[in-house]
Amino acid sequence: MAKMTKSQIVTLIAKDTGLTRKNVNAVFDALQGLAKSQLGKKGPGEFTILPGMVKARVRVKPAVKAGKWFNPFTKREEVRKAKPARRTVRLTALKGLKGVL
Repeated sequence: MAKMTKSQIVTLIAKDTGLTRKNVNAVFDALQGLAKSQLGKKGPGEFTILPGMVKARVRVKPAVKAGKWFNPFTKREEVRKAKPARRTVRLTALKGLKGVL
């Protein structure tokens, strides 16, 4: 089975729920806006995308200074570039999705 496109997902949900494709797209747009506000800098940093299925959390990675470090695989000293602090999103499978796997 091939992966589904957004259009196929919208069509299937519209057929199963009795909503129009326009209404389903509006729900997805609202969900996207809600996720952006919850995971943004001023939000709490945690958002349950599908209740019981998937949760998204923001992880703040600290800045890394430039310097030399010993590579254990090549047994040589290497130069590491500096990296700024950054925010990444981690997705976690919840109980409802783990039952599928």
